[in-house]
Amino acid sequence: MSEQTTAVTRMLRSSIKFLLYCVLVIVGLLILFVLFPPGAVKPGQATQISGLQFWLVYTAIFFSIIPLVRLAKSRIPGRHSWIAVHSGVLAIGFTSMPLLPQWCGLITASTYVLLVLTPNVLSGLASRRFRAGHLRAAASYARLLPLFHPSRHTRFYSSFLSAQALASIEQKVAAYHALASRVPEKFAGLNCSILLAQDDWMGVLTQIRSMGDAKPMIYLEIRALGELGRVEEMAMTYAIAVAESSLAPSDTLWCRLYVLAFTGRVDGVRPLLSRQLRSLSSERKAYWTFIACQAAGMHDEEARRRLETAADAADDETFRRAARRHLNASLVTEGDRKES
Repeated sequence: MSEQTTAVTRMLRSSIKFLLYCVLVIVGLLILFVLFPPGAVKPGQATQISGLQFWLVYTAIFFSIIPLVRLAKSRIPGRHSWIAVHSGVLAIGFTSMPLLPQWCGLITASTYVLLVLTPNVLSGLASRRFRAGHLRAAASYARLLPLFHPSRHTRFYSSFLSAQALASIEQKVAAYHALASRVPEKFAGLNCSILLAQDDWMGVLTQIRSMGDAKPMIYLEIRALGELGRVEEMAMTYAIAVAESSLAPSDTLWCRLYVLAFTGRVDGVRPLLSRQLRSLSSERKAYWTFIACQAAGMHDEEARRRLETAADAADDETFRRAARRHLNASLVTEGDRKES
C-alpha cells in the first residue's frame, strides 16, 4: 500500500469515527433538550433560561463530550487530568442550569475557554513553534501552560521545552538531568534528549533501539539513520513505518523531509520547505537545503553560504555543532573528489 493510499485510509477512518461520535452526541443533546427545555418558567425556578444561555451551555457540553469519549479509549499521557477537566465542565453546565439559569451559559462557556480551550491553544502553539525550530517562542508558550492546566504531565512538558530553549549544550544536559531526577519514568526519553543536544546520533540510534517500545520514537530513528549516512536503511525503515502506519500524523511530514534531504532530492525538499513547512525557521531551512544539495552531489555555494551564516548567528550550540559537522564533511568530500 502506497503512502498516499495509507494516508487517505487513515483520514477516512478518522472521519467515520468523528461522524459516529457526532451522532451520539447529538442524540444525547436532544435527550437533554427534552429534559431541560429553554421554555416557560418551571415551578420553583425564578428565572427562565434564555436562548443564548441555553446554547452556550450546550455548546460547551458538546465540545466536552467528544474529547471525553476519545480520552476514555486512549492511553495518551496526562489523559486523566483532561478527563477530570471535561467532566468538570459537564458538571458545571448541568448544575448551573437549575441554580443560576440567567448566568449558566456564561459560567459554563467561561470555564470551557479557561480550562480547555486556552491550554489546548497554548500547547498547539508551543508544539508548532518547537517543531519549526523557534525554541524560545515554544518555551514562552509552554511556561504559560501550567497556569491553566497544572497537571504533572503539563509541568513536565513546560520544563522540557524550557530546557530545549537553553543556549549551551552544558545547560541543556544539566536541565535534562534535573528533570530525570524529578520524573524517573521519563529517564529513557530524557537520555535520548541529552544525546540529541550533544549531536550524538549514534548514541540516539542505540538508545531508541534499546527501548522496549520504540514506535513513538520511529521518526527520530529515521532521522538518526540519515544523519549517520545509512541512507538505504533509513529509506527502508521509513517505508516499513508507512506500511505499518507506525508514524504519528504529525511526524509523517517531517520524516518525508528527512528522507528527501538525505537521499538528495533537492526538487522535493525545496517545495516542501516553501509550502507545508514554510513556518520552519530560516536556519533550519538552510540546514535541510544544504544536506539535500550535498547528498545530490551539487556544489551549491549559495546553500553553503546560507548555512554558514545561520551557524554563525545561531544561539543554539547544538545547531551550530550539527551545521559545522555537515559543512566540514562536505569539504572533505569535495577534497576527495578533486584528488580523484
